[in-house]
Amino acid sequence: MVDTQTLYGEVIDALFIVVDPAKRLYWMHLLASAVLACLYLRFLSKEWSVKTAFQKLLNANYWWNASTRQDYALFCLNSFLKVSLFAPVLGGQIAISLGVTRWLHFNVADSHLLSWSPVLISIAFTVSAFLFDDAMRFLVHVCMHRTPVLWHFHRTHHSATTLTPMTVHRTHPVESFINSARAVISLGLMSGIFVWLFGHGLQVWDILGVNALGFLMTFMGANLRHSHIPLHFGWAERVFISPAQHQLHHSVAHAHPNFGSFLAVWDMGLGSWLPGKEAKDLRYGLQDATPTTAYHAGRA
Repeated sequence: MVDTQTLYGEVIDALFIVVDPAKRLYWMHLLASAVLACLYLRFLSKEWSVKTAFQKLLNANYWWNASTRQDYALFCLNSFLKVSLFAPVLGGQIAISLGVTRWLHFNVADSHLLSWSPVLISIAFTVSAFLFDDAMRFLVHVCMHRTPVLWHFHRTHHSATTLTPMTVHRTHPVESFINSARAVISLGLMSGIFVWLFGHGLQVWDILGVNALGFLMTFMGANLRHSHIPLHFGWAERVFISPAQHQLHHSVAHAHPNFGSFLAVWDMGLGSWLPGKEAKDLRYGLQDATPTTAYHAGRA
């Protein structure tokens, strides 16, 4: 059980996500996205000027409409549930890691099979943990779309008719629980395998306590995925998912392409990849949704 003082502290922490490096809305990620948006509008966009874009960005209707109000409400609800229910039920990745290590030790081979240098182990663990977690995000996301019972919950996220950085938190509590479980299981499995292979003392390369690769991928404009800034990466989109590609995923005129979170290689393999340059005049929401609930940025 979580005592009241701990629960209160964790809820307060959840509400101050702008100072948590592990969150997408960390202030450095927001600042980096703002800079990338300005660079895109200044040098690449033929539709908006920087001045026009900021006028639209500062429009109160963009941040406070029927769609965004649901974002805020679901963010508060899920933040509370994560610390009051999900964490106690799921436990932590340490328990899963120990279980995986013990199972491999008794059913496959004795532990500590390999002897590598600490630096090489850290590099291998950092890359493996990032790749495995990104692959699991992709698979869960595909299942959310292609399994009717899961789509029933995931459609809450796609019901957003206005995309802002807060839309990432627009998830049904059941989907939020599934995502929390995926994160715990993903890191627990990979940690258990590495402990079995190399022994204890694993160390991931991190930036401010976060997996360095994950931090850098988020830093490179992840907050623009839920926005009206169609930044695309050109040829690099065959490797990395761009904001424009994720906006296509939310478009009512497209068949939900680009399931990937950070890497596009999974979509390339599945055949669900679509280039971000096609993100033009997009409308968001569900096919049967009423567009009048949205704030439409429009063109200058």
